[in-house]
Amino acid sequence: MFSLKEIFFQPLKCQPNINTLHVHRNPTTGSQQIFLIGLDGLGVVVEYVQATNECKAYTISLQDSQSDCRILSMEILPVSKYNTSPAIIYGYTKTSGISNSDDSTSYYFDRVQIVDNNTKSSIQNRPLTLIAKFMKTIITKNVMTNENEVILVVAGDEKLSFFSEKNERLLQDITKIIDLYLPELKHTSGNLCAMDLLLISDPKTDQLKQRLIACGHSNGLLDLYITDVQADGTIQTTQKILEYDSFISTVKFFYHNHKPQENEQPHLLVTSALEPAVIYRNVSINGLTDPVVLSGTDSQDCITSSCVCDIDLDGKNEILLGTFGKACFICRVPIDNYKLNTVDGLSFIGETFPVCRVLSLAASAYGILAFDFTSDGLDEIIIATTKGLHIYQLDLNEVVKLMENRLEKKNNENESLLDGH
Repeated sequence: MFSLKEIFFQPLKCQPNINTLHVHRNPTTGSQQIFLIGLDGLGVVVEYVQATNECKAYTISLQDSQSDCRILSMEILPVSKYNTSPAIIYGYTKTSGISNSDDSTSYYFDRVQIVDNNTKSSIQNRPLTLIAKFMKTIITKNVMTNENEVILVVAGDEKLSFFSEKNERLLQDITKIIDLYLPELKHTSGNLCAMDLLLISDPKTDQLKQRLIACGHSNGLLDLYITDVQADGTIQTTQKILEYDSFISTVKFFYHNHKPQENEQPHLLVTSALEPAVIYRNVSINGLTDPVVLSGTDSQDCITSSCVCDIDLDGKNEILLGTFGKACFICRVPIDNYKLNTVDGLSFIGETFPVCRVLSLAASAYGILAFDFTSDGLDEIIIATTKGLHIYQLDLNEVVKLMENRLEKKNNENESLLDGH
C-alpha cells in the first residue's frame, strides 16, 4: 500500500455540512473542479492548473443578501440539453439573529449557474413547505425513449419531492407524475439521508436492463429497489428492507474490479452511525441476504462518508471510510475470502481485520471523494473536514518503483514463455 501525502489544504471560515462536497468538470477548461460549501453559505472552488502544476482556489458565496442563513443541503445539476453550464441547487433556512437558530418557518431552495468560477442566481428564494435536508441528482434512462433524464430528489417532508429541468430558470415539480420516471420511489419515506443509483444496460444494445436504487434513512431503515426492465419496456420492481440501529450515513454501489468485467455483479456498501460498515454482495441477485461485515470500522466514532477506488493500482477496488473520529479507514474488499457466523447469520471476512491502513486527519471527516484531479492517471483523495478541504496524493516515487517492478516481472514471464517454446 502506498504512502499518501497532503498536497493541498484550503480552510473554510465555517465548517461544511454533510453532503456539501461535490465535483464537476469545467465545460470551458475541461478540468475537474471541487466544490465545498460551509454552513454559512461561504465556500470554495478548487481547480488544478496544469500549466503551473498547482491547485488554485476561488471563493464563492451562496449567502442570502437579505438575512443570515444556514445551508442544509446541496447538489450539482450537470450540463444537459436544458442546462448549458453546471448549476448548484441548495436548500437553506433563514436564521434569526445572533443566536443563529432556525426560525422554523422560512425554508427555501435556490439555483445558481456556475460560469467562469462565479455563481449567477437564476431562481431566488423559492419557498418550501419542507426542510430540504437532503438532495440527490439522479440521472436515469427513460424506459420509453432510452434517453437520459436528470431528476432532483429532495428529502425532508413526509414523502420525497421530485423536480426536473425545464430550462436554466425553471425546475418543474414532478412529484405527482414520478410514476413516469421512478415509480419505485413513489412511497419512499421523506427522512432519506443517503441514496445511490446504478443503471445496468445491455452492452450490445445499450438498452436499460436493470435499475438498482439504495435508500438509507435517518431512522435506520435501508431500502433496496431492484427494477428489471423487459424488452417491451415493462418493469418489475422488487423491494428489500433491513433495519439498522442508527441512521444510515452512506450507501454506495460498486464493482470489485476497477474496470468491471462482463457480467460482473455489483455490490452495495452501507455505513451507519453506530455499526461497522457492511458490504452486501451481488445485490442484483442476492438482495440483502449476503452481507460481509467490515470488522473494526466502528472503532473511530461514526462513519460519515465513503468512496470506492483502486488506491493501490492492482485493478481491484478498495473502500475508503471517513469518520467523525478524525480518521480515514482504507479497507480491502473481502468478496471471496469469508466465513459464515452461524449464530447470527452474518458473513464475516476471513481476515481478522480488513482495514489495511488508517489515515489520521486534522479534524472530523464530512465528505470523501477519489478521482484523477491532476490528470496524471492516478486518483487523488479529496476529504472535507470540519476545518476545510484536504487533497492527498499517492507518493509518486513509490508508484514509479511499483510500475518498474511490474514491468520487470512481466518481461520475465514473457521470456519464460519464449524459452518454453
